[in-house]
Amino acid sequence: MSAEILEWEAGTLALGPAAVALGVFDGVHIGHQALIADAVARAAELDILSCVMTFDRDPDQVLTPDRAAPQLLTLEDKIKALQGLGLGAIVIVPFCRLVAEMAPDRFVSDVLSDTLRPVEVFVGRDFRFGRSASGNVTLLERYGGAHGFKVVARELLSVDGVPVTSTRIRQLVASGDVAAARDLLGRPHIVRGRVVHGRAAGRQLGTPTANVTPVKHAAIPANGVYSGCVRVGETRYSAGISVGSPPTFPEARDYLEAHLLDFEGDLYGAEIGLEFRERLRDQHAFDTPEALAQAIRGDIDRISGTVGDRGGERGPCE
Repeated sequence: MSAEILEWEAGTLALGPAAVALGVFDGVHIGHQALIADAVARAAELDILSCVMTFDRDPDQVLTPDRAAPQLLTLEDKIKALQGLGLGAIVIVPFCRLVAEMAPDRFVSDVLSDTLRPVEVFVGRDFRFGRSASGNVTLLERYGGAHGFKVVARELLSVDGVPVTSTRIRQLVASGDVAAARDLLGRPHIVRGRVVHGRAAGRQLGTPTANVTPVKHAAIPANGVYSGCVRVGETRYSAGISVGSPPTFPEARDYLEAHLLDFEGDLYGAEIGLEFRERLRDQHAFDTPEALAQAIRGDIDRISGTVGDRGGERGPCE
């Protein structure tokens, strides 16, 4: 059964009692998943509602928009990722100036407690909340005592001796190591965007591409050629994805393109999702269009044989 999706508005919700996982959850990575699984399991033990409370955007997009970090998921994809974790409800808090200016005690009373009647609240050990991120786990525990809930603060999950964080995953994506990012996310990194008209150079080379304008704040991998999948509605197609202006065509402005294998149709104007699975090679210039076409055919051969090849998986996007 899918989780109920609710938008917080002061005084309008009265859920609970509940075991609540609280956080921004940018990426819904394997550390987030483990924390949420603890909340779901505890809710089952107590026979109460399991819930995530999260924000509709990265708070930095409101507080410091010029320095906001690239985002690993759109809100739509974050909700989809959360939907697969066995929750009873997902409460989305619109992060606006009103919420940003709430003192920590007001956030707990007006947003958390009034909405959910929490019994236990699960957070990461580094959790911060309230105006200027002035609230921490110790303060949350104090407020929990006053409002009748227990705080369960988990240490960050580590992989290879390093904590799994959204910052670490963004760095992997930015460096082009999408395979390592996939391991920490528990799924491929996805970039959503809209298909626009391009140069039609791919079509002339026999490999038509969808030129994509990504959504704002998307975390774009380093320049290069990648194997992956493209989501068109509910269908996924194996694809080669190029990031960066193609050096063979120095006048080109296109920098995010995807060639979908076994796809026929018109994608112009469609919103699609690009899943990055493995980096195949750098971008580099070719002496002739024919040499570029040959390299692209080689990329396609690799993609058709290896998309999904991680941890024993092989085969097309399904």
